[in-house]
Amino acid sequence: MSGDEEQNIIQELNARFQELRALMITIGSVIAMLLAGLNEVGFISFAVDSLVDWVEDDPDRNPYIPECEEDWLIVADHYIVDGDLYVTVDILDQMWCNNVHTVFYNLTFEEEQYSEMSAPFRNADTGLFEFYDIEEGTHRINIIVENGSILLYAMEIIDFEYDMAEEENAIYGCTDSEALNYNETATHEDGSCEYPEEEEEITEDCYAYIYDAISYWAENNTSVYNEFDVDFSCQANINFTIKIELLDSSNKTLDLEIEDNFTTYHMEWDSQYLDFYDVVDKVDDAYAVNINLFYDGELADKVWRQVLTS
Repeated sequence: MSGDEEQNIIQELNARFQELRALMITIGSVIAMLLAGLNEVGFISFAVDSLVDWVEDDPDRNPYIPECEEDWLIVADHYIVDGDLYVTVDILDQMWCNNVHTVFYNLTFEEEQYSEMSAPFRNADTGLFEFYDIEEGTHRINIIVENGSILLYAMEIIDFEYDMAEEENAIYGCTDSEALNYNETATHEDGSCEYPEEEEEITEDCYAYIYDAISYWAENNTSVYNEFDVDFSCQANINFTIKIELLDSSNKTLDLEIEDNFTTYHMEWDSQYLDFYDVVDKVDDAYAVNINLFYDGELADKVWRQVLTS
């Protein structure tokens, strides 16, 4: 390559660089004016605040959100019905952290140990023990509730003296006048009292959602059973509708749907069911379901589940 050719190439590259530099200056000026205008109307602040809100309230995105600290309360009580002893152990997370737990209820009575494992629960649970034909005298029951992260203690002192005449005239029932099923004729408490659930005002911030759901083949693989747990963010009872669509292996609807109405309270562990019967007589390729939750007339949540084989 001659010297003149090299000089021409250098001049050409320099010219292209100057054009690119001028273009970048122009773009930079336009961006600066746009940012100034957006900032003037508050858009940038709004966008930044929205991004911060999106991150800071979600524990999956913000590692600095403190975990909910559970605060457990244990209350033990007992009732004697015709010489039989019933012991109830109620536990409650007063912070309502909504964590799932399984606990062991361990009781020591008359130097004998008894243990019972709870079903999975959130926030509150009750253990019940029954002892038949207890002897007269003073009894002490030591109670331990534990699961590795929960450790609670309680003790019940029971003074029992059997009065034949009193037992013959006894009427067992709920003796608390504030209970829903108060029995004014009852002379002996039997632990059957039922109380209204605490409710808070339902606001626009309250929402319903599907906490868990599963679908599976049943009845010799002829029907599809659907089990779901719907929760409500506020402490109140709600009515909701579940609509389930059956899908094929391509996730296309099979024109087979079921729908029904249900109720739930806050975050109770209350699995409910809505099933397809005799599916094999109606469709050939049932593979999955869409479970749709409607609350207050609108679609509130939706989950997809593959139909599991038994």
